[in-house]
Amino acid sequence: MNSNNDFWLIDPNFDGVMRFYKDKEHFDKSITFMFIEEGIIMGIHGENPPLMKTRKKIVIEEARLLWQKLLNEGWQKTSKKW
Repeated sequence: MNSNNDFWLIDPNFDGVMRFYKDKEHFDKSITFMFIEEGIIMGIHGENPPLMKTRKKIVIEEARLLWQKLLNEGWQKTSKKW
């Protein structure tokens, strides 16, 4: 489920996915950032690769809060999608 420090979630309807991963190129080591990519599952049964729709960069503390919020809303950990 965790490959190369990527963390993945899928929504309760299995329509949307999110990828969380650390920004390894940020030079200010006092603040750690994460990228969050959002995408949608393609095809009726997810037979096609997901389509990445957005990417944003947030501080790691906010990413952790978002991760926990999504889990509380029914999102589930999943395998790599792209």
